[in-house]
Amino acid sequence: MDGGAAQTETGRASGLSRRWPWLTARRIRLAVILAVIALAAIFLFRFLSERAGYVATADARIASDMVAVSTDISGRITTLAVSKGDRVAAGDVIFEIDRREAELALAQYQAEADRLRAEIQREEMRANLSTSKAGSEVAARRAGTLSASASVAAAMSDFETAQSDFARTEDLFARGRVTQAALDRAQNELDTAQQAVRRAEADADRALAEQRTASIAGEEVALIEYDLSVLRAALRQAEARVEAQEVVVDQHTIRSPIDGVVDELFYDVGEHSLRGFRMALVHDPDAAWVSANIKETEIRHVQPGAPVTVKIDSYPGREFEGRVTAINDSTLAEAALMPNPNANGVFTKITQRISVRIDLEAAGVPLRPGTMAYVRIEKTEAGDAG
Repeated sequence: MDGGAAQTETGRASGLSRRWPWLTARRIRLAVILAVIALAAIFLFRFLSERAGYVATADARIASDMVAVSTDISGRITTLAVSKGDRVAAGDVIFEIDRREAELALAQYQAEADRLRAEIQREEMRANLSTSKAGSEVAARRAGTLSASASVAAAMSDFETAQSDFARTEDLFARGRVTQAALDRAQNELDTAQQAVRRAEADADRALAEQRTASIAGEEVALIEYDLSVLRAALRQAEARVEAQEVVVDQHTIRSPIDGVVDELFYDVGEHSLRGFRMALVHDPDAAWVSANIKETEIRHVQPGAPVTVKIDSYPGREFEGRVTAINDSTLAEAALMPNPNANGVFTKITQRISVRIDLEAAGVPLRPGTMAYVRIEKTEAGDAG
């Protein structure tokens, strides 16, 4: 300190001494030192008490389930219905892919199904007609067979009568009581009756054959039913192709699976999408939580249900209340996509961190995934959280 400054300090101290005689420079310095020590003690007490009762970390951020919207088909994008940051409801259209080829294939499958339905209807009508016709024909032929059988019986009766008449006439002729003409007439009647029997038997055989033919014609209905079963199976196959193609057509419209906000769009109109590749990212802002990374040396003091105070960098000056709802069973390093093996043999021990999920209680403000936060978790032991 140069001479001028020393004189100024001395003059100031002299002025204070003249105003407050009891106040000296030494006492002022002592008071300042004591005040600093008191403030340091207060801050140290608060720091130690916080460490004793809480687990705190600034390695925390807002998290949410990010849903990757992908496509099951490839094609050219024809419509982009949303923009980044838009709110969407479940089922809202995000993209539309050129569907003309798929719709043409669907129309072809539907036409094939319609053709099979028409064939089935035609065969069903033919089966009904054949059934009705065959039934009438069989009934008629059965009646013809019965009539022919009756005719045979009548002819046999006439033949037996003619035989008796011929035998009696022959006996009378032998005794000379009737003429040759009477015998010839009796013989002619016998021959005629015999021919009638043969004709009746032939008619009966023909009627029976026609009845069998009518019965065989009735079996045509069974053949038609078999054809119908084949057509119905083909129709089921065609309808399955129609339903599958309807699914393909619907897949050309990419919809949001959840209510949420569109975070990212990876395609634009005119670009060609690839099957299985993600097309957009969506998250539900109402289902956000805080993901905090706690040191492995302190994780034993954190239990599910423990109360948490959260400060979010996006809302300075505000505190949010929450509770621990889940604690990971592995460290972040174990879950890393690219683990860091000790290849050179030099080991440096690094305190690992374990992810903890904290659900906020009615935040009342938009929570944006990725924004940083500070959490203070009340220390609890197993069985003490509640």
